[in-house]
Amino acid sequence: MDAINLLIVFALVAWGLQIGLGFFQVRAFNRMLQDMSLKGSVKIGRTASRWRPRTLVVLAHDANGVIVDAKIMRGLTIFARPQTLDTLVHARIPLTERQLAELAPPVREAVTCALSIK
Repeated sequence: MDAINLLIVFALVAWGLQIGLGFFQVRAFNRMLQDMSLKGSVKIGRTASRWRPRTLVVLAHDANGVIVDAKIMRGLTIFARPQTLDTLVHARIPLTERQLAELAPPVREAVTCALSIK
């Protein structure tokens, strides 16, 4: 096997691995979204940057506007998994400027996107 064929095989294996791991990431996100939809209304927001790592925030709130669960996915790779965002759980919508100021800038942008009405 010459170098060109070896490079092609390596590229195909890497591509297949990326597709497989991407499938597991989407499956984890969909399961998390399904669980959160049982807790109340769900709002999703993400950062708009194309060049920085994306941050995705999912908020579930009840009929009174109290956030009952908050998850965050951030990262550049397919290894990002949903994590609990404890600082927003039990907060009331709309969030105050003080509550938003406690969050990191990418998280703040994603939360603002999730809570905006479009």
